[in-house]
Amino acid sequence: MRGARAVALLLPALLLATGCGVQGSGVVEVGDPATVHLAPDYADGTALYFQGPGGLVPVVRSVKTTGQQGAAILLLLNGPTEAEKDVGLTTQLPNYYGGLGMSTEGDEVRIRLERPVRDLTALAQQQLVCTAAHATTRDGASAVKVTVDGPDTRLAPQSCPF
Repeated sequence: MRGARAVALLLPALLLATGCGVQGSGVVEVGDPATVHLAPDYADGTALYFQGPGGLVPVVRSVKTTGQQGAAILLLLNGPTEAEKDVGLTTQLPNYYGGLGMSTEGDEVRIRLERPVRDLTALAQQQLVCTAAHATTRDGASAVKVTVDGPDTRLAPQSCPF
């Protein structure tokens, strides 16, 4: 008797849940997920740009290099730390053990490497450009023009989009 009473009480609820008029549908494509560019708080450090799952990712190292672009570029050329690698960060920059020259004039920065630069990927170039631009100024890094020189060519001046 109890079983019949329980079924009698649950049957209307079950019928309401399945017969509510909502039709099943497949997956509806609506486009790419939203992306947000976050500006890192690097008042007490330096922003280095590494490759993450979706492109360039700023990583703040607790070393102040404002006005010392060469120090920031050397940190970048050393690649991500083990902890940074563990979270999926990599670099497009090849291993580099040569000389490094830097010069700054106003909002223009020139990086001179003793290796060919023509073969650097676009992302590797942006790693250099964004790291140098953010090491040059805390405000208005997108206004800084960075040129990368090598023994094979001089790349066109670029700005960091962040």
